[in-house]
Amino acid sequence: MNGPRIELISSGSELLNGGTVNRHAQALGAALDAEGYTLSRDTTIGDQAEEIRDALSEALDRAEVVVFSGGLGPTGDDLTRGVVAEMLGCGVVMHEPSRLRIVERYRFRRKPLNNLVEQHALVVEQAEVLDNAAGLAPGELLRIGGAVLFLLPGPPSEFQAILTDHVMPFLRKRWPCSPVRTIKFHVAGLGESDLLARMHEAKFPFEEINPSFRASPGQVLLTLTHPDEARLTHAGELVQSLLTVRELVALSHDTVASVVADLLTGSGQTLAVAESCTGGGLGEQLTALPGSSRFFVGGVIAYANAVKESLLDVPAELLADQGAVSGPVAAAMAVGVRTRLGADWGVSITGVAGPGGGTDDKPVGLVYIGVAGPEGSVVREIRFGGSRSSIRNFAMRAALNLLREHLVGGCVSMRGRVE
Repeated sequence: MNGPRIELISSGSELLNGGTVNRHAQALGAALDAEGYTLSRDTTIGDQAEEIRDALSEALDRAEVVVFSGGLGPTGDDLTRGVVAEMLGCGVVMHEPSRLRIVERYRFRRKPLNNLVEQHALVVEQAEVLDNAAGLAPGELLRIGGAVLFLLPGPPSEFQAILTDHVMPFLRKRWPCSPVRTIKFHVAGLGESDLLARMHEAKFPFEEINPSFRASPGQVLLTLTHPDEARLTHAGELVQSLLTVRELVALSHDTVASVVADLLTGSGQTLAVAESCTGGGLGEQLTALPGSSRFFVGGVIAYANAVKESLLDVPAELLADQGAVSGPVAAAMAVGVRTRLGADWGVSITGVAGPGGGTDDKPVGLVYIGVAGPEGSVVREIRFGGSRSSIRNFAMRAALNLLREHLVGGCVSMRGRVE
């Protein structure tokens, strides 16, 4: 293991009862991993003082660094400061610079200030105070015996801000660590066992590099890790040679949406989308990307057949003959949105997301994706399993991947082809 032993404790009853998703381990683990450190343990506890005290005592005995999140607010269940102060035999005091920053923040926003809000600025008397650029309660750094304890606010944006601004710089200075080099492959259309079988057949150097696999809906993330850049690059090139254009969706920390955005922006081309069963989700993914206005023209949510006819010029006869969930209609939607919005590329999604509405001929999970470009249109039929939400997410990812394939030249001719 590289560097110090690092543990995370997240406090909050809402994390245990399902009221809030705990994102702290993901944020901390990713930040540590990127710089060669390892998160050794992740513990989630409630708001009781005894639980906080016991969890802290145990973690501080095991680890050199403990990151504790939550319980720094002004309400009755925010007990972290008091418990830590009691453990150290000191008090809790008002940190005047933090209080003044809170006052100024409220003045700027023209919001009334009360004493309860100012209690965010309370800190353990022996703490080194860490500015919070994203919220009210500052972070705190304490040295307890041979260990370092960080107290961070619970809200994810504030946790991330102090992690980035203070925790990681402290670790770099106190325990310099060489980052472990990694290559990540986002692979679609192959299961873990299929990908592993190809790697065995190609004599991948498993004795040198131990690959890790993480399956997610419709995709597998393969991660290769090694300190030697040359060996890692060689192994990465071998894996890349085993994957087709359709299968290799993205490398490193890219997503299929960001890859499509880069391809469109780099070539000066534009995109419009027509969505039925995904209800605007694809457009939302694209516009969430910084700089999306450079390539994304707009979209049409064509849920009803009448909208498909009036806004996308899908012939009524085609809808009556083939049905809304069909290859020809998907192609017509893609062509229609491309033409109507004046884009270089049009992408369409139509399908049966469920849980109802399926038939023997068109079951739940059946999705047609259309892509229309300068040389014609292509449609892909895919059948997904899972919940309504999963099917919609699968469909959006598959639509972007089909477009990506054609943007990088994965098809010789697209004219009227159904896959």
